[in-house]
Amino acid sequence: MDAKKIKLIVSAVVVLLLGVIVFQNYQEVTVQVLMASITMPLAILLLLTFAIGLTLGWLFKLFRASPRK
Repeated sequence: MDAKKIKLIVSAVVVLLLGVIVFQNYQEVTVQVLMASITMPLAILLLLTFAIGLTLGWLFKLFRASPRK
């Protein structure tokens, strides 16, 4: 198996697990960020957290791989 197939399989498993977790956690939660109190479904919070982590990981990889002068 080549690296592209392995990445595709791992990505599919992660998306499937994320879908199951989000589907099972739809109740409302209150999150306090600094002084703000936000009420939202736990599924939205999980998706938001996943998206932030994915973006930060991608940015870290992008800056780490860029050539330095």
